[in-house]
Amino acid sequence: MKKSYFLLFMISMLFSFSCSLNYLNGENSEDSTPEFCFKNASYQKFEDNKKKVSLKAEQMEQYKIDGAVFAKNASFETFDSEGKPETEGQCDLVSANTQRKIYTLYGNINLTLPKQEMTICADSLNFNKKTEQITSGKTGEVRLTKKDISMSGYGFSASGVSKSFSFIDTVSGVIKTNDEKGGQKDENN
Repeated sequence: MKKSYFLLFMISMLFSFSCSLNYLNGENSEDSTPEFCFKNASYQKFEDNKKKVSLKAEQMEQYKIDGAVFAKNASFETFDSEGKPETEGQCDLVSANTQRKIYTLYGNINLTLPKQEMTICADSLNFNKKTEQITSGKTGEVRLTKKDISMSGYGFSASGVSKSFSFIDTVSGVIKTNDEKGGQKDENN
């Protein structure tokens, strides 16, 4: 039953690409009309005179309700307090609720987390900035590469606080370890 709702949602999104990027609200009201709409947008956010976010998008829309922002074919970077890259990535669509600090990424997602030496690839991810959690749905595959680990699975969750990650279903991958003779050996799971 959940898969059919998800499939209907995805099909409706495909037919909606010709109009507004706000797919979450089907009402025809002032709230469903973008306050701003930009083509080939380049956005930068600064805090305490330091760059925190850089975003480039083919199209970007901002709505009054919930501080909603949508960006199509987006590439982005976030920076720490020292100005070093925290996250680099790109995806087909970003949906951001700036008031609640919840960000959802869709389609061809490629995230790089330089400090954790980690790359994450997926079709759908959610990021809650308040809790520093990245999660995926139970049915969406996530591929992760970190140092000598390459794995994929379903039900992905990662914590920015504890610097840990987990999968809840169908995990497979390769872990490279050094054997006793000093060479590398692959261990498949």
